[in-house]
Amino acid sequence: MSTNEQQQNTEQLTMLKERFPHINENKLTRVLQRHDGDFDKVFARLSQREVRCNKWESLETRFGPAITTLQQEHPSIQSFKRFRLLKTMEHFDGDIGKVNEFLQKVETKHCHKDRDTSISRCQRREELKTKYASQLAQLATSGINVDRPWVLRLLEKHEGDVNKVIEIKAKFAEFDTKYANQIAQLEAEGFSIKNKRVLARLLEKSNGDIDVVKQLVQERQEKHLKRKEHRSTSPTTKTQEGNETCRKRHDFNSDDLENLKKLRLAGVHGNPRNVLATFHECNDSIELTQARMQEKKHKRCHRREERASVADIHNAYITINQREDWPRDIEQVYLDGNNMMFVVDSLRRLCLNRAGKKTERAIGEVAAAWNQQMHIPNVELIYDSTRQLDQIDTVKVTSAQPTYKTTDDMLVDIVRRPENHEKNKRTIVITSDRALAVLLQREGCLLVKPKNWFGHCIMVLTPDLINNEEKTGMITNASSSPSTTVKTHYNFDELVRRIAKIDI
Repeated sequence: MSTNEQQQNTEQLTMLKERFPHINENKLTRVLQRHDGDFDKVFARLSQREVRCNKWESLETRFGPAITTLQQEHPSIQSFKRFRLLKTMEHFDGDIGKVNEFLQKVETKHCHKDRDTSISRCQRREELKTKYASQLAQLATSGINVDRPWVLRLLEKHEGDVNKVIEIKAKFAEFDTKYANQIAQLEAEGFSIKNKRVLARLLEKSNGDIDVVKQLVQERQEKHLKRKEHRSTSPTTKTQEGNETCRKRHDFNSDDLENLKKLRLAGVHGNPRNVLATFHECNDSIELTQARMQEKKHKRCHRREERASVADIHNAYITINQREDWPRDIEQVYLDGNNMMFVVDSLRRLCLNRAGKKTERAIGEVAAAWNQQMHIPNVELIYDSTRQLDQIDTVKVTSAQPTYKTTDDMLVDIVRRPENHEKNKRTIVITSDRALAVLLQREGCLLVKPKNWFGHCIMVLTPDLINNEEKTGMITNASSSPSTTVKTHYNFDELVRRIAKIDI
C-alpha cells in the first residue's frame, strides 16, 4: 500500500470516528476494508444502521411495556421478533385494541387451534396420521385416497368426524359432475387451474355464473404472478467469495441521506428509494414532493376502497326466491346483454356456434314476454355492439357502440345524468359484472344477477319449470336428527325453447 493510500485511509477512519464515536475503531477499519475503502458506501451503511438503532430505542421507550404485556396475554406471539411487534404498535399508533384485533387475526391464520408452529409440515402430517389412524382406515375402506393432504386437513377441522369427510367428498364429486360443462368451457377459453375442484367450488359459490368465475380466476392468477415476481426479485445477492446470501441494502450517499432527513422533517414518509425518486422527479422541491406523495396516498386509498367494494358487492344484489320478491314501483330496467349470453346453456351453445344474433334475439323475446306480465314502463336491453336495433314489443334494444366503448360505459353514463338521480332508486340493472355493480350501487341503483332474473322469468311465465328438491343431511351422532334442505332448480333451456322457439 502506497503512502498516499495509507494517508487517505487514515483520514477516512478519522472522519468516521468523529461521526460514529460509539463504534469501535477496529470495527470501522474492518468495514472500510470489506468495502474496498469506499467511504460513501460505508458512511451510508453506518448511517442507515444508526437510524434503525435510534428507531428501535425510540419505539422501545414508547411501546416496550405494552409489548411485554401483550406477549404475556398472547403466548403464541412469543416467536415474533420484538422489532416486528414494535413496528405493529407504531402502525396502529399505540392503539392496544387494534393491535389485539390484528394479533388475533394472525393467530387465526397461522396457528390453528393448539398447533405448535415450531414443528415442520412433515412432522405435523405424521402426528395427524397417528392421531387419526382409525378414521383413516375407515375412509380407506370407503374408497377415499387417504394419501391426499386434504383428508388430514378435514379430519383435523371436523375433529375426526368420518361422516363429515365422506359428505364433503361426495359434495366435491357432485360439483365435478354438476359443472362439468362449465369447467370444460372455462378451460377451452384459457381459464384453467391445475386443481379442477377449485373451479367447481368457484362455480358453486357464484351459482354457476361463468363471468364471475372468470373474474375470480383472473384475480387469483394475478395474485399468483405477483407472488412469483416478488419471490424472483427477492432482495438477496451472492458474494463473490462464496455462495452465502445476504440482504440487499439500498446504497445511499451522504447527499441522499441529507435529503431524506429534510423530507422526513417535512412529514414525507415511505420507502426511502421511492421517496428519493419522487423528490428528484419534482426537481428536488420538498413542497412538490409532499403534494405528489399525498396524491399517491389518496390513489392507494381509493384503489383499496374499490377492491373492498368489489369484494362486498355480492351482498348488495337482490335475492329473488319468490315471484313477489321483485321490488315494487320499478320504473326502469336495464339488461346487460353481453353479460347474460352465457347464463343459459342453450344460449351459451348458440354463442359458441357463432350464432350471436339468434342469442341476442332470444334474450330480447324472453324480456318482452316477461314485461308483458310485469308492465314496467321502460325496459332496455343493451349490447356492446349489435345491428339488431328493432324494438321487441315493449323492450328497447340498444347498441353501446359507436357512442360508447362498452355497455358498462353506457350504463354508468345513464345513471349519472342529473335527470336520473331520483329515478335511480326505482331502477334495476341486470348484471353480474362486479366492478360495474359497484359504480351502479353508488348511484343508488338496485342490482339483480342475470341468473336470478331468468329464474324470475320462469316464476312469471312458466312456473311448471320449477323443481323443488329436498335433501337430507347425514346423521353425525345418535342424538341428532337429520336436517332437511330444499333446493330449487329452474329449467332455463325449456324456458328459452318455449318463449324464443330455440332448441339446441
